[in-house]
Amino acid sequence: MEVSTRLIDGAIEVLINGFMNEYSEYVDMKNIIKEKSNSDAKMIFYFVNASSISSYILGYILKLKEVDKRNIDIVVSNAKLYNFLQNIDFDHFFDIKIKEYE
Repeated sequence: MEVSTRLIDGAIEVLINGFMNEYSEYVDMKNIIKEKSNSDAKMIFYFVNASSISSYILGYILKLKEVDKRNIDIVVSNAKLYNFLQNIDFDHFFDIKIKEYE
Protein backbone atom coordinates (compact mmCIF):
# COMPACT_ATOMS: atom_id res chain seq x y z
CA MET A 1 0.00 0.00 0.00
CA GLU A 2 1.23 3.46 -0.87
CA VAL A 3 -0.11 6.63 0.73
CA SER A 4 0.39 10.13 -0.57
CA THR A 5 -1.31 13.49 -0.19
CA ARG A 6 -1.77 16.51 -2.38
CA LEU A 7 -3.73 19.75 -2.23
CA ILE A 8 -6.40 20.06 -4.94
CA ASP A 9 -8.66 23.12 -5.10
CA GLY A 10 -8.26 23.74 -1.36
CA ALA A 11 -9.03 20.13 -0.41
CA ILE A 12 -6.54 17.61 0.91
CA GLU A 13 -6.58 14.48 -1.22
CA VAL A 14 -5.30 11.33 0.46
CA LEU A 15 -4.39 8.74 -2.17
CA ILE A 16 -4.28 5.16 -0.91
CA ASN A 17 -3.00 2.86 -3.63
CA GLY A 18 -3.39 -0.87 -3.07
CA PHE A 19 -4.50 -2.89 -0.07
CA MET A 20 -3.07 -2.64 3.43
CA ASN A 21 -1.18 -5.83 4.30
CA GLU A 22 0.35 -4.91 7.65
CA TYR A 23 -0.64 -2.89 10.71
CA SER A 24 2.52 -0.77 10.28
CA GLU A 25 1.11 0.49 6.97
CA TYR A 26 -1.98 1.70 8.82
CA VAL A 27 0.18 3.53 11.37
CA ASP A 28 2.17 5.15 8.53
CA MET A 29 -1.07 6.23 6.81
CA LYS A 30 -2.44 7.64 10.06
CA ASN A 31 0.75 9.66 10.66
CA ILE A 32 0.63 11.10 7.15
CA ILE A 33 -2.98 12.16 7.70
CA LYS A 34 -2.22 13.64 11.13
CA GLU A 35 0.35 15.93 9.50
CA LYS A 36 -2.50 17.40 7.42
CA SER A 37 -5.11 17.36 10.20
CA ASN A 38 -4.23 20.82 11.51
CA SER A 39 -6.19 22.26 8.62
CA ASP A 40 -9.98 22.51 8.41
CA ALA A 41 -9.78 21.75 4.71
CA LYS A 42 -12.05 19.14 3.18
CA MET A 43 -10.43 15.70 2.92
CA ILE A 44 -10.96 13.38 -0.03
CA PHE A 45 -9.87 9.78 0.42
CA TYR A 46 -9.08 8.22 -2.94
CA PHE A 47 -8.77 4.42 -2.99
CA VAL A 48 -7.03 3.04 -6.08
CA ASN A 49 -6.28 -0.60 -6.96
CA ALA A 50 -8.12 -1.98 -3.95
CA SER A 51 -11.09 -4.32 -3.81
CA SER A 52 -11.67 -3.81 -0.07
CA ILE A 53 -10.54 -1.49 2.71
CA SER A 54 -9.09 -2.57 6.04
CA SER A 55 -11.31 -2.09 9.07
CA TYR A 56 -8.48 -0.06 10.65
CA ILE A 57 -8.73 2.50 7.85
CA LEU A 58 -12.54 2.49 7.80
CA GLY A 59 -12.65 3.08 11.54
CA TYR A 60 -10.13 5.91 11.35
CA ILE A 61 -11.99 7.66 8.54
CA LEU A 62 -15.26 7.34 10.48
CA LYS A 63 -13.55 8.78 13.58
CA LEU A 64 -12.28 11.74 11.56
CA LYS A 65 -15.84 12.39 10.36
CA GLU A 66 -17.84 11.78 13.53
CA VAL A 67 -15.45 12.78 16.33
CA ASP A 68 -13.12 15.31 14.69
CA LYS A 69 -15.96 16.72 12.54
CA ARG A 70 -13.90 16.71 9.35
CA ASN A 71 -15.60 17.17 5.99
CA ILE A 72 -14.72 13.95 4.14
CA ASP A 73 -15.56 12.44 0.76
CA ILE A 74 -14.54 9.00 -0.49
CA VAL A 75 -13.66 8.20 -4.09
CA VAL A 76 -13.00 4.65 -5.28
CA SER A 77 -11.67 3.37 -8.58
CA ASN A 78 -13.87 0.30 -9.02
CA ALA A 79 -17.46 -0.87 -8.63
CA LYS A 80 -16.57 -3.76 -6.31
CA LEU A 81 -15.22 -1.38 -3.67
CA TYR A 82 -18.13 1.02 -4.20
CA ASN A 83 -20.61 -1.82 -3.60
CA PHE A 84 -18.67 -2.94 -0.52
CA LEU A 85 -18.93 0.55 1.01
CA GLN A 86 -22.66 0.67 0.25
CA ASN A 87 -23.15 -2.76 1.84
CA ILE A 88 -21.60 -1.55 5.10
CA ASP A 89 -23.73 1.65 4.94
CA PHE A 90 -20.80 4.05 4.57
CA ASP A 91 -22.89 5.93 2.00
CA HIS A 92 -25.03 7.13 4.94
CA PHE A 93 -22.03 8.99 6.37
CA PHE A 94 -19.99 9.93 3.30
CA ASP A 95 -20.38 11.06 -0.27
CA ILE A 96 -18.93 8.08 -2.16
CA LYS A 97 -18.07 8.27 -5.86
CA ILE A 98 -16.52 6.02 -8.47
CA LYS A 99 -14.00 7.50 -10.85
CA GLU A 100 -10.61 6.81 -12.35
CA TYR A 101 -7.63 8.41 -10.66
CA GLU A 102 -6.41 11.53 -12.47
